[in-house]
Amino acid sequence: MILHLLDYLGIDTGLLAGLRSLAARAGLAAVFAFVTALITGPFVLRWLHSKRYIEKERKGDSLELDEINASKPPTPTMGGLMIVGAILAAGLLCGDLQNFYVQIALLSTLGYGLIGFIDDWIKLTNEDRSGLRSASKYLLQFLVAVSVAVGITLVFDRLGRDLSEGYPDEFPSNLAEQLQSLHIPFTDFRIDLSFAMAIPHIILVLIVVTGFSNAVNLSDGMDGLAAGCVTIAALAMGALCVAAGRAPELAPDRIFYSPHSQELAVFCTAMAGAALGFLWFNAAPALVYMGDTGSLPLGSLLGYVSVVVKQELVFLIVGGVFVIEALSVILQVGVFKATGGRRVFRCAPIHHHFQFAGVPDTRIVTRFWILSILFAAAGLASLAVS
Repeated sequence: MILHLLDYLGIDTGLLAGLRSLAARAGLAAVFAFVTALITGPFVLRWLHSKRYIEKERKGDSLELDEINASKPPTPTMGGLMIVGAILAAGLLCGDLQNFYVQIALLSTLGYGLIGFIDDWIKLTNEDRSGLRSASKYLLQFLVAVSVAVGITLVFDRLGRDLSEGYPDEFPSNLAEQLQSLHIPFTDFRIDLSFAMAIPHIILVLIVVTGFSNAVNLSDGMDGLAAGCVTIAALAMGALCVAAGRAPELAPDRIFYSPHSQELAVFCTAMAGAALGFLWFNAAPALVYMGDTGSLPLGSLLGYVSVVVKQELVFLIVGGVFVIEALSVILQVGVFKATGGRRVFRCAPIHHHFQFAGVPDTRIVTRFWILSILFAAAGLASLAVS
């Protein structure tokens, strides 16, 4: 919106013209999203309290976990509303709305935010507190993810062909195939997924977007845990967006060039700002919980960004905490079913395992933040040796 306004007013020089730069808009997006979440937070809290949308432990899932959390005061959930609102507002204000990556990011955030809202609303307004049925929830996620997957695959194909034909000296003739490939870190090897009408690439995007959406959702189990880890991962992915979109200028031999992807840095900083604004209210002892309304769109957006910059495998490192949380659940369930009741962890996701061991919640959250910083640094450093 800023870019359209500057064009409309014909501002090309002076202080305001500096807002055309990516750095200025990314910084503004972070600040605007933070302030938006901070300002809307009290209104959201009052509304949630007035509707009595209060988180209640589901008795029977884990009696020991119920006992651990028994001392926590009744806390409203669905606080992800301020996160989604802040991201969308900052993205609309600071992003280049003509950029196809930005358009898909807006639709993905809105779609997954709506799914999370429906799930939270059903949990809070029905007696069984169970939310959407698993089949319905996964179907809705699939529908949004397949729309994102098909959209980005078509964009990659069109963009790759247009650039290869229009600028043959600057872009390889197989750029469309490269954009629809899985790039292997630390090597120049890539797996072409553009065959069979690019269905393999669509499947890859589906796995990444839905996988990380649910991984962040699993991480949202302690005061400040998901919000802090998302902030760190989003900032790291913002740096990757700038590097991938400007690779020929920065490090042509170190990272794959994904044209126009740098614009998603605005969404990454908006995510970080919105998560920090939410953390203002979610830090222990939490005044509000994120709920699926926040965790699902945050995870899906991070996964989507990794697809655009062609660093899906590097994001497994950057988002290492989310990966560990998801794997702990998969391993726990798999072993439990295979052995007829044996457990690998005291409770999964793994942050509950440490809770059961008597580690204070704030110490667990702080250590997970530290791990997130280390994983983000390792993911960025991996590009220097690729």
